Amino acid sequence: MSVLVVQGLKKTLGAFEVLSGVDLRVDWGEKVGCVGRNGVGKTTFLRLLEGEESPDTGQIQLAKRARIGYVTQRPEFPEGVTVRSYVEGGLDEVKRVEGELEAASEAMGEAQGEELEVLMKRHGELTARMEFLGGWESERRVETVLGGIGLPQNLWDRDANLLSGGEKSRTAMARELVSVPDLLLLDEPTNHLDVAGIEWLEEYLNNIGSAVLMVSHDRRMLDRVVDAIVEFERGSLVRYIGNYTRYVSLKEERFDHAWRAWKQQQDMIRKEEHFIRKHMGSQRTAEAKGRQKKLRHVVRLPQPHNDVRKPVIKSGLVERGGEQILEAEGLAVGHPGTELLSDVNVRIGRGERIGIVGPNGSGKTTLLKTLAGRHPALRGEIKLGYKAQCGFYDQETSDLRSDSTVYGEIRRDHPQMTDQEIRSHLARFLFREDGVELEVSSLSGGERGRLTLAKLVLTGPSWMALDEPTNHLDLASRTAVEEFLGAFPGAFLCVSHDREFLDRLCNRILEVKDGQVRSFPGNYSDYRREILREAEERSKEPKKSSPAPKSAKNKSQPSPKSKAKAKQEAPRKSQKPRNPWRFKKLEEEIIQLEDKRETILQTLATEATYKDPDATRDLQVELAEVERDLEQKNHEWESWA
Repeated sequence: MSVLVVQGLKKTLGAFEVLSGVDLRVDWGEKVGCVGRNGVGKTTFLRLLEGEESPDTGQIQLAKRARIGYVTQRPEFPEGVTVRSYVEGGLDEVKRVEGELEAASEAMGEAQGEELEVLMKRHGELTARMEFLGGWESERRVETVLGGIGLPQNLWDRDANLLSGGEKSRTAMARELVSVPDLLLLDEPTNHLDVAGIEWLEEYLNNIGSAVLMVSHDRRMLDRVVDAIVEFERGSLVRYIGNYTRYVSLKEERFDHAWRAWKQQQDMIRKEEHFIRKHMGSQRTAEAKGRQKKLRHVVRLPQPHNDVRKPVIKSGLVERGGEQILEAEGLAVGHPGTELLSDVNVRIGRGERIGIVGPNGSGKTTLLKTLAGRHPALRGEIKLGYKAQCGFYDQETSDLRSDSTVYGEIRRDHPQMTDQEIRSHLARFLFREDGVELEVSSLSGGERGRLTLAKLVLTGPSWMALDEPTNHLDLASRTAVEEFLGAFPGAFLCVSHDREFLDRLCNRILEVKDGQVRSFPGNYSDYRREILREAEERSKEPKKSSPAPKSAKNKSQPSPKSKAKAKQEAPRKSQKPRNPWRFKKLEEEIIQLEDKRETILQTLATEATYKDPDATRDLQVELAEVERDLEQKNHEWESWA
């Protein structure tokens, strides 16, 4: 049984037909993901379902008494309403059903016969409805949702109109989640959530009885939540059973099958047309006419369409710098009067791919901007490595001038480029023909992101600081960004909530939380495993009435390299390392650095090197970087003892 049935839906915006005869069914409790390129009509479709816009033709049928929950992209709140009271408004349906249930219970005490049977049936229906709404735990659900979605308690009694844009969106979403509608429409629900909030939302959506129709570019959420994928393409919808990974596989199979069928038909048509041309007017004219008549009645298969267009992002020449890109010591990060992070020590080596994660408001973006030189540090020192040049990607795309055009943005920063060079460069980012003359003020979020990347690539940075580079990008563009960064020879530091992105690209994670920065080796999944392991260890620790005394350092430890190469042949008398995997990795890094230092020293001693002053200077700079890294890692190694 379906909660939503859409038939023959058409919608035109200006001269562009966004939706052309769309059909869709969503069953009760079904979770459906909507994917497709930016601008193909996904958000328009949700607005049509909710009633914010009207279709040109077609029908939208909602099941009787079914409620729709929808979060607008720019929510508005009544004057003076607090966050908590607005979200509690989502319980109106629960309160209504609860009132009817109490009235039915009272009436049953006095009714008899046929009237009693009717009331009992109604009581059963109301009880089932109450269970669907989770009404028995509704009061607790408000606080659960507010906390889970990332709205801290100090905001609950604040005027909702005084919130930031992201906080307003989360508040509006919290109300709809609390209300447990029969059909929940979500348009990019992860945009304003941190990673913890995204993972909480996944769990919540999997446990509620609502049907969900969700537009999202978060591949991991689409894998973990949805039962089916609906792809918007060229004005139509194609439905695929299964999650996102299954959709990718099925789409490829579907295209291959359709392509083979179309190719076979095209081959048949060419052969028939060749026969007709060859034999028309000959002794086999009658046969040729017969074949011509049959050919006219053949239903021509449309050429299969598989839109594989995506930006082709290639980095320019990146000058090779030293082993160390950046070193920050004793850094305090924040704004005058507000210190977000203190005593931050960060080192970035050449080729490192570092992801920054943490709760909203913890200081991730401020830290990124500080390290990139876009925001002053409150205290501490930042040292840049040899020839380190930063390219900064701002998720707000504030470097773009609203009074300019796509073409003008490139021309302003690179006047030496020819017209053809600019157009060719922009074409790699899917700005083609008239698209290069678009006003910046008219661009969508995804288009602004692509233009910002187009500008960034031309600067030829040796390392990059990226703030949410995949926000607002469709799946094809996200893949292109991942390919670009995967092939980028320099280092990058990236704030992102895209777990798939963090898993595919990063080899280190910085966690920004509670005013501190912690470093974890590996990608996001490695980081999550370590966080869960730490939580499990803490849960096993017995409560202590007083803190245990700190153990003194063992002054007679062997050297790190001999220790590592001997595979810990001398037993440690100190406590077990907090992260054995990190400790082992640290020993391996020390060995690699000492081997590298030895190689550089041997190269410096060769005749070819000391006859080349430039090569000698570069090697000496590299040696200094290696020795500084080695000193730091030796110090870190000793601190584990």
